Amino acid sequence: MAKVSMKHIEIIALLTDGKSVVELLQRRGIVDLTQYENTEQQKGIDTFDTSQSIQLFERNSTTVQQSLAILDEYAPEKKSLLTSFEPRTPISTQEFEELAEKADQIIHNAYELQRIHQKISENRANLKARIQYAESLESWRTLEVATKFKGTALTTAFIGTLPGEWDREQLLESLKPDPNTDIPAEVEIVFSFREQSGIFILCHQDYKQLCTQALRKIGFAQPLILTDKPPSDLIEEYRRTADELEQEIKRLTSHIQNRADMRRQLLFALDYLSMRADKYRALQDIAITRQTMIIKGYIPAESADPLAQELNEKYILNVTVTEPDEEDDPPVAFKNSMPAAALEDITSSYNMPSKTDVDPNPVMSFFYYLFFGLMLSDAGYGVLMALACGLILKFKKPEGNMKRNMQKFMLCGLSTVFWGSLFGSWFGSFVLKVGLFGQEISLSPLWFDPVADPMKLLILSFVLGFVQIVVGLGVKFYMLWSNGDRLGAIFDIGFWWVVFAGIVMVLASSMVSVPSLDTVGVVVAVTGAAGLLLTQGRSSPSIP
Repeated sequence: MAKVSMKHIEIIALLTDGKSVVELLQRRGIVDLTQYENTEQQKGIDTFDTSQSIQLFERNSTTVQQSLAILDEYAPEKKSLLTSFEPRTPISTQEFEELAEKADQIIHNAYELQRIHQKISENRANLKARIQYAESLESWRTLEVATKFKGTALTTAFIGTLPGEWDREQLLESLKPDPNTDIPAEVEIVFSFREQSGIFILCHQDYKQLCTQALRKIGFAQPLILTDKPPSDLIEEYRRTADELEQEIKRLTSHIQNRADMRRQLLFALDYLSMRADKYRALQDIAITRQTMIIKGYIPAESADPLAQELNEKYILNVTVTEPDEEDDPPVAFKNSMPAAALEDITSSYNMPSKTDVDPNPVMSFFYYLFFGLMLSDAGYGVLMALACGLILKFKKPEGNMKRNMQKFMLCGLSTVFWGSLFGSWFGSFVLKVGLFGQEISLSPLWFDPVADPMKLLILSFVLGFVQIVVGLGVKFYMLWSNGDRLGAIFDIGFWWVVFAGIVMVLASSMVSVPSLDTVGVVVAVTGAAGLLLTQGRSSPSIP
């Protein structure tokens, strides 16, 4: 098989049927719409502006996706390891229509879940802050006044910290302006640790200046947290608030967990919004007049007639299917059987071939499986890989890229078994002996042991790489020849083959005793190189 032949399709339908026609095309999934290009000569033709609707669908889709993540966090769905390989769950047309009617309510519920999750996050932040506040005030618990307390009309209060560990006698001694003078003051050590001590001093206003000077000398500092209430009262208040927040978090969490049955509806809404966004993107590519709409695009040739027949049976419209013009660049689609089909996603992830290129999958798939098995080359692991992928394909029925990946790795496993058997490698051991009914069975290499003969493996790798290059050049030769560039095929590819043929002759002369074979090989290689030198760059302009 190869690339799918594409046709150009144009549909002119009544504007009143536009919505259902677009939905039918979307369900079939076989038409690649092209953007309608309006010109000054085409008066009365306009296009849809659906950008705002698309933004709304995308915003709602993001919200639904976040809501699913919230459900996964609070009410995770029980899944087995193999669940991810299972195909999508189909729904009936009736169920689809029923859920579509509830789409607005489902989206509203998604926003509600997000709001509850936001409230839980806020409560958790507040809970953490309250606990931290309470812990930071714990050392001041025995203080019976607020940390902001400055004294009364006749007294001055000093509340703060000193570096190091202090006791009451040390502090009283430090407050003395001189050894023989005491300052009458009420002194309390609120807490005392090796790194820091908390103090409370209450003195008469007349001694405020002396106390201030004395405290400054010993490193007095205001407390980090200034409170309007005694710390013990605030600690209890913070604890009560923390308990209330914990209860609120539990209540909201339970509310989300009870909505776990919404998961199926949210999954539907996610697909539904994606379909709606795709539909409105398609509408941007459609031209409209006062009464009609014009749809242009590309369709696989084999699907063109069945689609045209279905449209004509259901609607009043005109369908025109033609061959693409020379300057057109139709999309590329593959239609391959195993094993090439399993590698189509790899080709698509790099660069799709143009309309004049051949499908590389059938040719290159052989070398992909060949080199994968050669690099792994352990028959034991190959058996496990092929068996696991085969069982998944048999019982889980994956679809899409997952199915192709399982097919690909199953074939890679078989290739690994092939090379592992040739090299005698079974689970890392190159020579494995198994005892069976008293007999010793040796699983020795069917060909050679790469550890004992690494040069043979190196030569094998060079030969296989050389074959791949030659085959790749052959594909390029076929493309150039088929597209009418026959001189280009000879100059760009043929001369390379001449060079390679000469190199092969030179190498073969060392293995077989054929007179003058190496001389002939050198002449052939030089001839090919001269041909390349004289013909390359011929498309570039010459020097005037």
